[in-house]
Amino acid sequence: VNTPQLIRQGAELMSSTYHVWKVDTENDSTSRQLALDLANGLVIVTVIGTMTFGIVLLYKYRCMKILIGYMMFSSMTLLGVLGAELFNVAIEKYQIPIDWFSFVFGLVNFAVTGVIAIFYQQGIPPYITQAYLIMSSVIIAWQLSHFDTISTWTLLVMLGLYDLCAVLTPCGPLRFLVNLMSDEDS
Repeated sequence: VNTPQLIRQGAELMSSTYHVWKVDTENDSTSRQLALDLANGLVIVTVIGTMTFGIVLLYKYRCMKILIGYMMFSSMTLLGVLGAELFNVAIEKYQIPIDWFSFVFGLVNFAVTGVIAIFYQQGIPPYITQAYLIMSSVIIAWQLSHFDTISTWTLLVMLGLYDLCAVLTPCGPLRFLVNLMSDEDS
């Protein structure tokens, strides 16, 4: 079922989802790969930065229902769509017989229960909430593990630099959010 060629093709397909410019690890020189990975990383960091500023603006102008709705939607998408990819790989690898309806039904239940456990937490044991947060981290880590080495390190360095700027600079969105929350005793 999973030949080395199929595994490589799947990894290339998943990593290409996050790339605006295609990086050919076999034919491109290392400097060209690095330049393309820097450009791709810049696009990813720009999207993350834009979303962070959007979250800060929603909080500043007290659009809490929109903010909570966005957070719930993104968590449901993470657990549902990216979780589906992970579960689909497991189903194919271990040849688990399952029909489409059962797969979708189980996935929707998994995603909805995860959102309830993460956001509502009342009456839900803390270990369930922690388990869903860990599963979210594992799903994201698994998805990003399909990047090639240069892409992974480039993105890691760029995200680290963005995080430093977002938290430590006076105009950083996360610093602004922390200051806003501490001023209002939120």
